[in-house]
Amino acid sequence: MRKKFLGTLLILVICIVGCGKSDASEPRVTSGESATNEQETTSTKSENKTEKDEFETTAEFLDLRIGDTVCVASAGLDEIWQYKFTLNSIEYAAGEINDYDGEGDGFVVADITLEGVGPDVNYGIILTELYIGRSNQFTPEHQESYGLNVFSNPDDVLSEGEKVTGKIAIRYGRKELTIEKRSMETTKYIYTVEESEIKDYVPGQQ
Repeated sequence: MRKKFLGTLLILVICIVGCGKSDASEPRVTSGESATNEQETTSTKSENKTEKDEFETTAEFLDLRIGDTVCVASAGLDEIWQYKFTLNSIEYAAGEINDYDGEGDGFVVADITLEGVGPDVNYGIILTELYIGRSNQFTPEHQESYGLNVFSNPDDVLSEGEKVTGKIAIRYGRKELTIEKRSMETTKYIYTVEESEIKDYVPGQQ
């Protein structure tokens, strides 16, 4: 009887020791720890991604096409202007535009839409940071001479919630081109336009 009791006790001790080793050699990860790791991974991906609908002065959008809308943040001395910019189309006027003689040069005409988000910002601030190619700058003061009046006054204001569509022009050839915004402390963007996408400008259109 005593031998049977000692044998049973020995079996129980072996089982307990064996189970203890199994638990120690396999570290367990709780569901809470797993969820935390997943959240950290998601958060890191989110921080590294800048969406086109975010207003960031440091953002860059370099592969835009006709019809795309980009949110622009432009830093002044005391405030940051925010607005939405859409390139609706690119057109071309050969030789002259609305009776203005280009003296042999043609005119690229960009149809754009601006939507104010706030605070109010002058057209001059928006357009003088806008280029065709690397060095050809749109200037509001030339637009009236070209018969284009929507954005011709640099002191006119794009108000918060206001949406304005109009055309701006610059002397340039009919070829593949880029519309670029490049300035310090400003959202940078580039629209690429193929020559096949350029339409003929209809005189008189604003």
